[in-house]
Formats: sequence, structure tokens, C-alpha cells
Amino acid sequence: MGRDLKMYVRGKGVSMLQELLQRMGYPMNDRPGLFGVSTRDAVKDFQSKKGLKPTGVVDEALLNMLRQNFGIDVQARSSAVKATDKALPDDRDHQIQLHAITRLLIQKGIITEDELRQEIERPQPVRISEPPLT
Repeated sequence: MGRDLKMYVRGKGVSMLQELLQRMGYPMNDRPGLFGVSTRDAVKDFQSKKGLKPTGVVDEALLNMLRQNFGIDVQARSSAVKATDKALPDDRDHQIQLHAITRLLIQKGIITEDELRQEIERPQPVRISEPPLT
């Protein structure tokens, strides 16, 4: 990484950062590859949780910490779920599994990244239900 990642920076480095943050459970409402408010807020939250000054700026050291944190979290969660049959996966575990399945589908050529992006951006119908009768 040649330069720090911060507000209004664009590029592949920002896309990778956003993917890491999203996999860690942070919502990403910024455009892919654009370091915006959502990305900055996620970075600040991560920095605060790690006892760092919440600047919202990502340098090489922080990016490495994010990468390591993601790997440790996934391993810790996997071993915790295997430790007991009664443990039910939480939403973050489901999100991690969904990302892994999606990556495999793309790697095997079953779907393309463009097809995935189009499906995500496709408007979804809204179901309106009537309130129950009392």
C-alpha cells in the first residue's frame, strides 16, 4: 500500500479494506472502492475497540491488524461452534459462510462478479401484509 487510506480516497486498496470491514460485520453503505463516511466510521470503531486513537485513517500497520483480526476471529468462531453441538451460529457466522460460498461460486465460474453485483442491485419486491384481526 503506497499511501494511507482516508476519506475520499478511491481504489483497489479501499475496496479490499471495505471487504475486510464488511466481513467483520460492519455495514458498508459507501460505493465500492470509495472511502466514505461508512468506511471511516467502521475504521474508527475498530481503532477504538483496539485501544487506538480513532482517526479513521488506515496505514499499513492498521491494515495488517485488520487482516490478522479477521483471520483470528474466523478461527476462534469456528472452533467455538465445533466445541459444542448446542452452539448455534449467529448472524456474523452466517455472513462469513455466505461470503465463502459466494467466493467459491465466482472462483468456479458458476457466477461472475458482474452477475452478483447486478443481482444485489436489483430492486426487491416489498410485501405488504394486513395487520391481524383482533
